[in-house]
Amino acid sequence: MMNFSDIQINQTTAQLIESAVAANHLPHAVILEGGSEADRLKLARLLARTFLCRSEGNRPCGECADCRKALCGFHPDSTECIAQAGSTDALKVDAIRQIRTDAFVFPNEANHRVFLLHNMQLSNEAAQNALLKILEEPPEYVRFLLTCPTSTALLPTILSRACTYNLGQQVDDNSDETNEKILEITQQIAVALGAPNEFDLMKVTGAFEKDFTLLSPVLNKLQLVLRDALVAKNGGERQVMLSACSREALTLARRFTTARLLEMIRVTNEMQAAINLNANHNLLLTRLCSLLSTAAGK
Repeated sequence: MMNFSDIQINQTTAQLIESAVAANHLPHAVILEGGSEADRLKLARLLARTFLCRSEGNRPCGECADCRKALCGFHPDSTECIAQAGSTDALKVDAIRQIRTDAFVFPNEANHRVFLLHNMQLSNEAAQNALLKILEEPPEYVRFLLTCPTSTALLPTILSRACTYNLGQQVDDNSDETNEKILEITQQIAVALGAPNEFDLMKVTGAFEKDFTLLSPVLNKLQLVLRDALVAKNGGERQVMLSACSREALTLARRFTTARLLEMIRVTNEMQAAINLNANHNLLLTRLCSLLSTAAGK
C-alpha cells in the first residue's frame, strides 16, 4: 500500500490513486489540485518515486536504488521544475521547450523519465501551449506530474490530456510577507551551513523561537536548496540557475561533498518527522543545529 501518512488527502482520491498504481494504470500525465502547496508537492514526489521504482511488489518500495536516489533528490531520470511567486523562470516557455527536448532522451536507469512541474498556475499561456505539444504525443517512457491550486488555471487542452486528482479543500497559502520571510531564513541557513563555526547557524535558527510555525516551510525550502546543490554537484548547474536560491545552492555545491549534502537532506527529513510527532520545540531546535552542524563538518 502507498504511504499517504504525511499528506493531507481525501480518502476517495487516495483510493483512486492506489488502485491506479496497483493496476499499473496511472496515466502518463497527472494533475494534482486542491489541498495545500506542500501536500501537492509531497504527493507529486510520491508519485514520481512510484514511476521510478522497479519493485515487483508495492511501489514505491522505499528500499531500491531508484527510491533511495529519488528520496535524496538526484535520480538521473527525475526532473523537478519548481516555480514560486516572483521566480517563475522554471516554468517559462524556454524552460518548457528544454523539457520537450529532454523528454526524448531515454531513461538512464529507471523505466521512465519523470518531469515534475510544480505550481503550473504560474506558467503563462505560451508555456502551457509549448507543454501541450509533448503531452499530445509523448515518448512511451515519459511521465508528467503537474501541480496547481486549481486546474482551472490550466488550458482546457492541457486538462483533456491529463488525469486530475483533487486532494481536497484548497488550503490558503502563506501571505506574500510570510513567504518572503521563509525565503530569507532559508537563504540565511544555507549561508550559515558554509560558515566556519556553529554560531551563525544558531543565530539564524533563533528566528524559530519567536515563530515556530516557520520551521516546517523553511525545512521544505531548505531541502529544495540542498537538492539543487546536489543537482549542481552532478553537472546540472543550468537547471539550478532557474531556482530562487540558485546562488546559495551553487555555493553549497562547491563547499560540500555529495555525502555531506545527502546527510543534510536526511537531517531535514528527520526534523520534519519530529515536527509531525509534536516534539518539544526547544529540544527540536537544539537537535536541528547539532545535526546540521555535524553534517556540515563543523
